Amino acid sequence: MTRPPWEYDGRHYAVTAFSDVSTRDGYGWELEEAGRGQVAEVFLDDTTGAFTIRVFTDEPLPFDLVHRFVTEAGTDIRR
Repeated sequence: MTRPPWEYDGRHYAVTAFSDVSTRDGYGWELEEAGRGQVAEVFLDDTTGAFTIRVFTDEPLPFDLVHRFVTEAGTDIRR
């Protein structure tokens, strides 16, 4: 499910919730920056219980963006 876009420091981000059962078993959120693609992912692995974040960029991300992403994803995923 795609959520309304977020804007930080003049940059636009799309947030998508997803379920994965093909290569791993779990639920997560993806964070994509317009023009750059996926920059982060939060994922809860149903088989191991591991709750992780991965970052796919060497470019700095605004702290408030990362905080919101982790907080909202954590609230949604841990329901």
